[in-house]
Amino acid sequence: MAAKTLTRQVDSMGRIVIPKSVRDQLELAEQPLVLNKRVNRQAVVVIKANQTSEEYKVLDEQGRLLIPADIRHEYNWDKGDQIEVEIYEDSIFLQSVLATCAFCESKHSLIKINQAFLCEDCLAEGNRGITKRWENVLDQLVQEYMNYCEKALSFNDIGNVHQARVKGRRLLTLLNFLGIDKNHKLMEKLQDAHKRLGNVRERDVLVHAFEKRAAETENIDRADIYRQVGERVDEKRRKEQKKLQSNLPEIINANFVERWEVFRADELRKLVLPLDVKDNVKYYAEQFADKVTKYKNVVAEDGESSKPALKALHEVRILSKELRYIYQYLGLIYGKNYADYAKQYKDYQRQFGDINDIRDWLRAIKDCRKK
Repeated sequence: MAAKTLTRQVDSMGRIVIPKSVRDQLELAEQPLVLNKRVNRQAVVVIKANQTSEEYKVLDEQGRLLIPADIRHEYNWDKGDQIEVEIYEDSIFLQSVLATCAFCESKHSLIKINQAFLCEDCLAEGNRGITKRWENVLDQLVQEYMNYCEKALSFNDIGNVHQARVKGRRLLTLLNFLGIDKNHKLMEKLQDAHKRLGNVRERDVLVHAFEKRAAETENIDRADIYRQVGERVDEKRRKEQKKLQSNLPEIINANFVERWEVFRADELRKLVLPLDVKDNVKYYAEQFADKVTKYKNVVAEDGESSKPALKALHEVRILSKELRYIYQYLGLIYGKNYADYAKQYKDYQRQFGDINDIRDWLRAIKDCRKK
């Protein structure tokens, strides 16, 4: 039986402190010590080294014992973990504090996750739950996307084309965040449809903008220019609308639904379970910072009105939009407070969007002058 039992915490260097009373009792000061593993109990026995011992440890001045890295890795002893210390007459017995599942308090089939333990049953239940939340969010987006794609083909409301684009971009963003193969058939279909919807949406925005400016300006000549440019853009819009009516039903159709159902049933779980949300968010944030830096460098070299600067700014805007969507849906799925981050990137998107609209207007006027 152990004469005394206490607990100690593993520090950042993989050490635990042996109390002075124990050091004095066992005469451990400057004494070579050997650590022998007891794998069946995930424990270590600390004894005094004999003359034949090749590897040994010595307590430092604060009485700290360094647990070898191979033992810590094998037993999953990390910084902050509590270690049970049993003191005998001539040895010290170190083992993990008896762990229990953080949810059901089971002591069986435990898996360590960060600083807590989960049993296999609770972990499996949690995995099913998180996969289901992703499934629900994506299913709703797919349904909304298909509804707006169908409505967009009537062109009765330009908002339908816009909403189809928005839902499609959100789907693409979330699937990319999950790590889906970029050459996946679902991605190819979504990207193809997104491009074709964009050809119409871009001209919808321009026609509306020039009509509004023509109505608001008091300068007759300028109003006439706005109307002429708007008419030119409208001609192109009608052509793109006809193409969309012909091509979109060939992309977003029963085959798309079938592919989505197969992905949801067979592939989604494999992407969700190994997903490291924190690392992925960090990666996207770093990419955004890099895009901003690139834009600033281009502006310094070529000027803020140059084509390279406007292109770089557009990339910043697109990524800010994707980050906004990511934070928004992570909040829905994981229940954490991502709303403030989503709002921050929405503000970025709005600012950059205004500049992007001006770029498109200037390009439309330039095209009109050529004709």
